Amino acid sequence: MIDISHLWNRAHPHLQPMATTLPVSLEPMQDCGLCGQASAFRVVAHVRFGDGHWQGNSHVLYCVQCGKWFLPEDQLPSVDARPTAVDARLWSRSPTFLNIEPTTRCNFNCWYCVGRHMEQKDITVEDFGRVLDNFPTIKTIALVGEGEPLMHKQFFKMVRMAVGRGIRVVSLSNGSTFSSSNVKKICEAGITYISVSIDSFDAATFAASRIGGDLTQVLTGIKRLADYRDAHGFHYPRIGLKGTLFGHTQDQIPGIVALAAAHGVEIFESFQPLNPMSTYVPIYPAANRQALDKGELGQVATAIQRDSVQAVSQLKSVSQFCDEEGIALGKNGQANGLRPNCDEEWVYALLSGDVTPCCQIKTPISPNWNLAKKTIDEVLADALYENTRFNLWNGLFPDYCKGCHKIGG
Repeated sequence: MIDISHLWNRAHPHLQPMATTLPVSLEPMQDCGLCGQASAFRVVAHVRFGDGHWQGNSHVLYCVQCGKWFLPEDQLPSVDARPTAVDARLWSRSPTFLNIEPTTRCNFNCWYCVGRHMEQKDITVEDFGRVLDNFPTIKTIALVGEGEPLMHKQFFKMVRMAVGRGIRVVSLSNGSTFSSSNVKKICEAGITYISVSIDSFDAATFAASRIGGDLTQVLTGIKRLADYRDAHGFHYPRIGLKGTLFGHTQDQIPGIVALAAAHGVEIFESFQPLNPMSTYVPIYPAANRQALDKGELGQVATAIQRDSVQAVSQLKSVSQFCDEEGIALGKNGQANGLRPNCDEEWVYALLSGDVTPCCQIKTPISPNWNLAKKTIDEVLADALYENTRFNLWNGLFPDYCKGCHKIGG
């Protein structure tokens, strides 16, 4: 075992395991060759040997007790050379997709929506413009958040600002705001894709989870949008479908797809079970928390996986659509080969401009991660940002990731 702490600290001393991580993400500790304690675990890095031979994705040991980095014997190459450099910046670092929140306001009051418990406000057009200036490599922007985007009075102005820079715009709506005037604006503004959330094909069941929602109104709005687009020769937007399912609705995807397709939906995006992440669970009403039972969540996930296969035989899959359109839909990056990890390729920003590690994190982490005040290059190069990505890429998950499906186990 070779101590490479001097190489690690010369290359990137700020890349260190977080003080506390969720234990589910770590395999049993290994023995440290220096202190002899079972207090070491592996991360992944590229290691250079001699003057130029790089060995990619080497397993490097970090000892919590010693605070030192080691290269195990089984990671040494056959050539007789000592390690001379290390590079652990292996996460995705060239984002072109921004998901930014236009508003937290909504005309629905879905009981499982964290947005109803956030401050109700809109992004300012001025901040949105600064974000575009500070992120010149954006190719696609998703105007999606914890509210209904079309409730922002300047929503279409922001769309035009982005489209005018050659940026593809996608969005997500509850479908209730597709009035005659809005469908005209949606088509004229140049939105490429808009998905609509539908949780049930039954009106009463739909209204029970999407409180304030009227299924007939949503379906009428979808048809109005599709009809106007086709009648006036617009190619976009294409209309997608997504939703959330529970134990009592887990078998409804076929019925929802049939109903949505009959009203103009063309693309199947995704369905998901109730979100069990620690950032969401506290907002769920006590009467609904039984839906978080792992057995029920697993059954719902299995049903979704099963019925999604049939759905994409009736509707175009969102991945096929994005491939045809040249939209970089993939966001999961590279696996580390050790344990479940997170390598988000999209950048997520709250309406304040604050970047968070993913769309599930609703609290700003650092004032330096703000696209209304900093360039994307400054955010990506921030030491805390890099260390957060280093930990997530290696499957060392902080407490706020508890419940995320990416953790596994």
